[in-house]
Amino acid sequence: MKSNFKISMQYSLFSILFIVASFLLAYNFWWRIDYNSAEFFIIVLATMICWIGIGYLSTLIAGKIIFNTLQEIGFVSPFKLISSGFFYETKGIKIAKKFKTIFSGFAFPMLIILIFLFYQIVNFVEKTDLAYYGVEKLAKIEKISYFKGVKRGHITFEFGNNKIKKIVYLTDTLKNVGDYESIVFSSRNPYIVENLSEYK
Repeated sequence: MKSNFKISMQYSLFSILFIVASFLLAYNFWWRIDYNSAEFFIIVLATMICWIGIGYLSTLIAGKIIFNTLQEIGFVSPFKLISSGFFYETKGIKIAKKFKTIFSGFAFPMLIILIFLFYQIVNFVEKTDLAYYGVEKLAKIEKISYFKGVKRGHITFEFGNNKIKKIVYLTDTLKNVGDYESIVFSSRNPYIVENLSEYK
């Protein structure tokens, strides 16, 4: 039988691995989701991976609060935990309800905190990248769309050997397809793009 310390380390390691993997996956595709729905589903996948990591961490916390030692439940994946009714079959309904309450009470706030933290990270990266690696450029408007009544331009520009496609909000509502919009983008990550007038 595994020691209490080893089981705790397993839960901690799995939660860290899943959460870090989700952050890296979301970070890699974050600045492309405005133009391609495929990238949006990758972000959704990253959120699901993060949720699994939170599941391991929540199981660890709830297990430590309810049971004398984690050896009573061992190492259980979130999938097995849910399918077993939060130990309803082996520990009874009273323990299962208590475990589920603590599990949920920790998991949902943790998900919100991690999402907020991710937003803070990407916002910081955007600001610093545009401040230190920003390049001004004219980009051609290929298409016009509207979001919540605000006019947006689907732009394209070349950087290196890549053709970058992005969507920016248009401050000049008279601009149309074929016109050019002034933008600033990061030479380190050309998918970080902002309307030049909004940036200034």
